[in-house]
Amino acid sequence: MTNINNNKLLVIYEGQQHWIPEAIAIDDQLLRDAFTPLCAELANAHIERQPGKPIHIIKKPGKKGTFSLDCLIMASEEINPAVQMCYQMRQRQVITGIDWQNAGQLSIQIEEAIASGTKFSQSLNQTLKSLKASIPTSSVISEGF
Repeated sequence: MTNINNNKLLVIYEGQQHWIPEAIAIDDQLLRDAFTPLCAELANAHIERQPGKPIHIIKKPGKKGTFSLDCLIMASEEINPAVQMCYQMRQRQVITGIDWQNAGQLSIQIEEAIASGTKFSQSLNQTLKSLKASIPTSSVISEGF
């Protein structure tokens, strides 16, 4: 009786075990090429080898384009300028009060805050549309590859 795993090496990716022909498993690029069709992120994967142990494939994080999540992660944290101006006006009303004289002085700042707030809201809505349009992908290789 012959062993099914003759001339194959054990490769582990995200906890899944794969028996790969030795001719492919001994070459890093061939190994990446074998896994890439199932998971594109593995095109630049790190291959970890230790004598007498299974081979481990480890995804390298990297930029592959502009994705919605990347944009959110890179975006600075900020408050809508119109909302921020509203809070400032409320605080001013409590501390000093607002009458027609000082309201006139603030009108330019209020108009600028409204314009900035509108742009902010449009950008936020565009990001939301982009997130909703994103297609979820899996990075798991099917068992028995």
